Amino acid sequence: MVLQNAPAGFESAVSVLNSLPQDYLAQTCQEVLLFLQYKLGCVNVKKLRTQLDGAGCSQPQEKLQSAVNALTFVFRSAAQQHVAADALSAELHHSGLFSEEAIAVIKHLWSEEGKSLLAPDVASRLLSVGQLVDMKWKLGVAMSSSSCRSLSAPYVTMVLSVADASGLVRDHSFELSIAEFQNFSKQVRDMGAILETV
Repeated sequence: MVLQNAPAGFESAVSVLNSLPQDYLAQTCQEVLLFLQYKLGCVNVKKLRTQLDGAGCSQPQEKLQSAVNALTFVFRSAAQQHVAADALSAELHHSGLFSEEAIAVIKHLWSEEGKSLLAPDVASRLLSVGQLVDMKWKLGVAMSSSSCRSLSAPYVTMVLSVADASGLVRDHSFELSIAEFQNFSKQVRDMGAILETV
């Protein structure tokens, strides 16, 4: 069942989906499907909010992000379970959460675009997202370089250990300036705050 392990906040996110005009819901579904196919880096929630504000259907950005997360959950679960469009539509209807209009849009887009998520190469990538095992960091100061005798530039070296689907753990290391590290840290805090809304 696609909705069996729906995350906390799923019902309120679906109510936001139900309130979206059909054309904006269809656009959001398409972007989520492209995101799941790795053809789009992320769904632009700010752009969606601006478009909805212009159409007189404004929603807070946090609620729109929750709605996008709900669609991502539905489509990812349907792909993992190889659910046909009719079966997906029946389950959404049976849940009692989705409006008939939202079900029609989701069913149409799943029948058109969902096939590409069910292809073996995409399905294996969809199901094999790496898992963060460990994160290490080290603060350092570059004292000098070949082009500058007195550099004294602080930096942060990070090593992320990521396990792939086979269990193989690989380390990915990179260096950040203090400003880049502060931006990275802020983005991680923002992700944590968004995860709490779902």
